[in-house]
Amino acid sequence: MGPIELRRPEYTGENRCLPCTVANGAILLVCCLALAALSPLLALAALLAGAGAIRYRGYLVPYTPRLTARVREALADEPARPLPGSLAEADEDVGERTLETLVEAGILVPAGERLHLDEPFRDDWREEMARLRARSDEELVEATAAATEETDVELLDADRPLFALTGSEGGEAWVSRPVVIAEVAAERALAAHVPESSRRDRLVAARALRGFLDRCPDCETPTEETRPHCCGGVRTRTQLEGTVLICPACNEALYRFPDA
Repeated sequence: MGPIELRRPEYTGENRCLPCTVANGAILLVCCLALAALSPLLALAALLAGAGAIRYRGYLVPYTPRLTARVREALADEPARPLPGSLAEADEDVGERTLETLVEAGILVPAGERLHLDEPFRDDWREEMARLRARSDEELVEATAAATEETDVELLDADRPLFALTGSEGGEAWVSRPVVIAEVAAERALAAHVPESSRRDRLVAARALRGFLDRCPDCETPTEETRPHCCGGVRTRTQLEGTVLICPACNEALYRFPDA
């Protein structure tokens, strides 16, 4: 077992969850009052230690983020959703190799320590997203089926669309409308810029390219990078960890950045 990290920046500072802080503070106060009847010094020591934990870790009670997430799901009117999927699932190792391939193809351009989209590709990608954005959910089902091979596509949840993809081997992914627009558009743009690539490779690349979205594919609101709070976070309520690219208007997760 590794050393325990005292500081948890994902739950402190601007990422601090006020409801969790208040709840943990109340629990600490009750415990200290009970200890005070036995030993005032012990109660004082517990108060200082507990306050330090809340200050530097964001919570005192172990697994508070997980517990509050489960409570939130139980009380929510809308049922929980699975982790947002992709038209082509890939692990982080595949993602890293895909980024290298995109750099070699000139789709991603190194600039210092950062990568930027090639401007002609960015323009074509945006044009494709604009075309798809204007389509109905039913038309997007057809576009998604055309972009994927041997995959059944079904529309779920009409008031807030989810596209359920079932592969030939039975694997399933649930994909939001913004992600469908982004990835189908990216696959089409890549087909024009890297014609020698396979459709499978283009779909895997489309997944990685979502990390470069500066506007929501569906509503064009500027995207934001955030670390979801344990009692807050994006509307999908999937308890995504780490840094996530979101649309603040749609309140949808668009991409989860790999851990550094």
